[in-house]
Amino acid sequence: MAVLAFMTVTISTSYGQNRDQKSFSEQENVQNGNNKRADEKQGFKEDQKKTVFEYQQFKKEANKKIRSNEKRIGNLKTKIAKIHSREKSEYQKDLRALEQRNTKLKKKLANNKEREQVKWSSFKSEFDHEADAIGDALRDFKVDIKR
Repeated sequence: MAVLAFMTVTISTSYGQNRDQKSFSEQENVQNGNNKRADEKQGFKEDQKKTVFEYQQFKKEANKKIRSNEKRIGNLKTKIAKIHSREKSEYQKDLRALEQRNTKLKKKLANNKEREQVKWSSFKSEFDHEADAIGDALRDFKVDIKR
């Protein structure tokens, strides 16, 4: 009877310990999973902050380019107004086209809400290319003042 009692106590004790160890192991796994999710969330938040900061910096630079183009357009309008030749209407037409492109660019920037990295990179690249093209066209715009 003593042997049977000893075996019963031993089996029940060891069974409970295995279960506790297994339970502890499962709890560790759950805790590790929660830690991983917390790390991923933190990384996502940092990426999001970085993207927002980059967008704000880009927007400042883009607005500078647009304002610079607007200044050049204003200066060219003044020069063209002083001209009394046949080319005046041609100059005005070309300048209006550049002004419209600059206005479209301004609207495109205001309407942009892209947050995905791939789309954002594409938008940024296209925008910079167009802004530079307008700036180059305005720099190359020559008004021949003949009286």
